[in-house]
This record gives sequence, structure tokens and C-alpha cells, in this order.
Amino acid sequence: MSEGTPTLKSSYVPTGTDDAASSGGLAEPALAYDYFKSMVSVSVATLGGILTLGETVFGSRVSPWQMAIAALAVAISGLLALQGQTDITQVHQGVKPPIDSSRLALRLVPGFFGLGLGIFLTFLMLSYLAPDVAARLR
Repeated sequence: MSEGTPTLKSSYVPTGTDDAASSGGLAEPALAYDYFKSMVSVSVATLGGILTLGETVFGSRVSPWQMAIAALAVAISGLLALQGQTDITQVHQGVKPPIDSSRLALRLVPGFFGLGLGIFLTFLMLSYLAPDVAARLR
């Protein structure tokens, strides 16, 4: 049987209170780095899905500007996640990033991702449930 919840420990990212990475305000920089890494991948995959579905399957239901707004929010999410990942890496290497945005990015990344996905699904849902409203928005 296990003796409790396992914790994430990494040998290559400092996690102590006196370490440079912790001075950026991140309690678990290794966990934040992994989160950002995953969100970059998920954002790229979602961006590809939105663009592919918007051009093929739902191309007649979602206008290009609607698809662009959704794709832009998801792309911003991915860029913020990549920047947060870069900030953590720079702090670990002893380089002070120009703006340590990793704490803010932990809040903005899921917000922009959800916003982009929500916009795409809302426009798609409107095209099925209220075609007259969707036609005016095109």
C-alpha cells in the first residue's frame, strides 16, 4: 500500500525555498514547467483541430472571422504557456528573465484556452440551434 500522495520531485529544477526558481513565486516550479509543456502541446493540437474542422466539416457553419477569433485565443494560450516555460528555464539557469510572467501565465493560459474553445463551440452551437442568429453573425 502507498504511504500517501506521491509528490513531484525533479532533479533538474530547483524546488527549495532558497532556490532561484522559488524566488519567482512558484511553489513547485517543476510542476508548473510540466503544466506549461502540456498546455503548449494541447494548444497546438486544439488550434489544428479548430482550423481543420472550421475549414472542412463545419466550414459552411462557421465563418472565417469566427474561426479566427477562436484560433487567436487558443494561440495566445499556447504562446503564454511557452513563455512561462521559458521563464522557468531561464530562472533555473540563473538568468533573470526580463519579465517573470510565469505566475500570471498560470492563470491566463487556461482562461485563454477555455475562451477560444468556448467561442468556437458557441458559434458552432448557434449555427445548429439558432440558424437565423448565426446567419446574422456571419
